Amino acid sequence: MGVRERREKEREQRRQDILTSARAVFLKHGFEQTSMDRIAQAAELAKGTLYLYFKNREELLMALIGDDFEELLEMIEQTVKRKEPSDKKLLHCTTAFYRFSQDNQFFYQLMTQLHFKPECLMNQPSTATITQFQEQNERLMALLSQVLQEGVDTKVFQLDHPIHYVVMQLTVAMKGTMVVLKNNMIPVTLKRPSDEKIIHDVATLLIKGLRRQQAQ
Repeated sequence: MGVRERREKEREQRRQDILTSARAVFLKHGFEQTSMDRIAQAAELAKGTLYLYFKNREELLMALIGDDFEELLEMIEQTVKRKEPSDKKLLHCTTAFYRFSQDNQFFYQLMTQLHFKPECLMNQPSTATITQFQEQNERLMALLSQVLQEGVDTKVFQLDHPIHYVVMQLTVAMKGTMVVLKNNMIPVTLKRPSDEKIIHDVATLLIKGLRRQQAQ
């Protein structure tokens, strides 16, 4: 291994060590109380060194989400490849998202934070981390679009709007449901089933609205 390759490997290992330390700090102290100073201390780095890898806390958060997001995308890709009707595929995609988030509490907590806004949605110069995050979101949208297109082609779905707009509606609705559940925004006077059942039932209701109506 040459000097350049060794340095690149060391840099990547340092980056992964930072992400590991940051994940632990976020889970221990919460997002609002976690600073770059605290992360640098946990990673046993000078703060200036930390900024060589991530320009701010938000970019570091996106890098952490990206690691988890990649695993989720692989799960959804496998779901999309199944030999089953498109409405069932779409339901399995939504339930896979929820179950994945339950097994990855960092991902779940961050995605349901009311005040977290990814930098890729802002007017910011792109970095490798921001570009990766954008590409992952585009892959997710493409996978869901593929399922919807299959449904239209097989006459399972009848859409009143363009596919990309329906995908946006679905993702907003499902994330909104998770935010409501995570932040306990359901009145205590209402009888509340399990979160998984609510997610399943909301997804079922949305998919029912997409199905082609049978002739009477």
